[in-house]
Amino acid sequence: MFNDNTIVVEPDSMTRSSILSCLKKGICEIIHTDSGGNDVTVFVTLKSHHIEDDKVYDWVDFEHESRILVVWDVNGDEWRGGRWIQIPISRIKRLEQLTGVTR
Repeated sequence: MFNDNTIVVEPDSMTRSSILSCLKKGICEIIHTDSGGNDVTVFVTLKSHHIEDDKVYDWVDFEHESRILVVWDVNGDEWRGGRWIQIPISRIKRLEQLTGVTR
């Protein structure tokens, strides 16, 4: 999905704060490795207007840990809409900010 209107965060410059900054601005494509060793592509955000109103605070059900991101998967459940998921930062292989990019 790379084009001139996206921002790619390179793995060597990926920090928790750089990832959170992208997620708070819009939807990001994240490729990460799951527990079985498979690459998984998700479209996630922390931008409030993409999150269902009745789910905004449901993330508090997840245990907070600095090495794990809790993010809104916009395609999480086709029947109900999105869902909150956890992604270990160390398993992120690629992040591309797709929306909310300013140049």
